[in-house]
Amino acid sequence: MTTRRARPNRAIATGVIQAAVAASIVLLGCSPASAQAYERSGAHFSVKFQGPADEAIAYRAVEILEAAYYRIGAALNVYPTKPIEVVLHTLEQFRDITQAPSWSAGVFDGRIRVPVKGAESTPEQLTEVLSHELTHAIVATVAGSEAPAWLHEGLAGVMEQSGPADELAYLARRPERVPLSALSDSFREIPPEAVGLAYAESAYAVKRLIDLRGVASVVELLRALHSGVPFENAFQAQSGLRFQDFDAMVTR
Repeated sequence: MTTRRARPNRAIATGVIQAAVAASIVLLGCSPASAQAYERSGAHFSVKFQGPADEAIAYRAVEILEAAYYRIGAALNVYPTKPIEVVLHTLEQFRDITQAPSWSAGVFDGRIRVPVKGAESTPEQLTEVLSHELTHAIVATVAGSEAPAWLHEGLAGVMEQSGPADELAYLARRPERVPLSALSDSFREIPPEAVGLAYAESAYAVKRLIDLRGVASVVELLRALHSGVPFENAFQAQSGLRFQDFDAMVTR
């Protein structure tokens, strides 16, 4: 399970985006113990939400995701072919279902899960969260569950609409560093006071890797991991660097 802490592509023709999000609302059958759920579908996404009060947010979510699908897909040259399910939760549902830490603003666990609280008042954050979680979904299609957390989270941070600017600014203000080798597992168990540094370092590391070898090398690294190549071997083959040397370079 991947998490994100608490902007459409202008080059895409408006008609393409409108066609992608022009879809019907469907009332889904639910068990008697749960509330009725509604669904809005686009070309590549199915967004489920609790009722008419969230319909505008659901429509906006599909619009954001369809734009991000083409923007991030073009950047990575990866376009998932299977529809991606997205669930808009109340904050209470989000915490209960995902068991995510309090700082989490979104989760990808095979579905993109996002709490809707505040989405109308902070549309920029909704764009960033959905872009971030979509990147996790794309990484999962390429690497399965084999990517280390820092690579997963770092690439998701880089692919947000605004890029990693916030993370890099955060890192510039903090003198301490943590080895990337200590950030291989899910960030869910990281103490809250260390979460910002983990995300910032991860985004910086991936940006540095892209600057050195190009984004295609990152995608090929993910593919190699999925095929069973040991991480350090795959990393050196795609970056030309030993992972230990890269780790020391980006965390010194």
